[in-house]
Amino acid sequence: MGQIESVTCDVLDGILQISFNRPEKRNALTMPMFTAITEALRDADRRDDVRCIVVTGNGSVFCAGHDLKAFEEWPQQPHDPVPTFLHAIADVRKPLVIAAHGSVAGIGVTWLLHADWVVTSAETTFKLPFIELGIAPEAASSQLLQRAVGLPRAKRLLLGGETFTGAEAYQWGLVAELASSDDVSTRAFERARFFASKDPVLLRRIKDWLHPSDEYHQRIDQEVAEINAAIHRKRTVTGS
Repeated sequence: MGQIESVTCDVLDGILQISFNRPEKRNALTMPMFTAITEALRDADRRDDVRCIVVTGNGSVFCAGHDLKAFEEWPQQPHDPVPTFLHAIADVRKPLVIAAHGSVAGIGVTWLLHADWVVTSAETTFKLPFIELGIAPEAASSQLLQRAVGLPRAKRLLLGGETFTGAEAYQWGLVAELASSDDVSTRAFERARFFASKDPVLLRRIKDWLHPSDEYHQRIDQEVAEINAAIHRKRTVTGS
């Protein structure tokens, strides 16, 4: 399991912890980070000693989404870092727990739609800024978000780009559990230990039923194609 400075991966007592370690940039994801996370997720699914995965962010913010400077490396082809990451998060068959604290944006939010348990605080803020950035949403969120929160709210969040809170995310069903700001990570690990103690075959079967990954890959590819097209249009207009 490869590691880079801005992503750490450690296995303890059957739990793989993936931590974003770029707090000075609000844990915004770079291309090497996308690749490192993809490798960790795929490796975890192959390993018998990993029973659950927990994703956390160091510092005051969970994840500010895709690093804006990294958009210079778009368009992305199917085997490039971002598309492979998006397919990997849809494919994970081990229970996935995310501790989302402080502030969460972009891919940090859309990843939650592929998690099995999300812990946050009432004060955490969430934003899907795709309409402001002039790009399509990703991670099959154009399909999954309306299932999670309903069509009218999905339109508010994707078309309106409205900021919402952890309390609202819990009320709408986007996250599974609220904790105090200081306890988000602790509660996430408590849930991970619960999953790690259960029958992995049964957990996988239930996840296959609830989250059939094959259903999402086509939408992920469609969204990536729309992001590529939007970036091409912007560069044509600006001449850059």
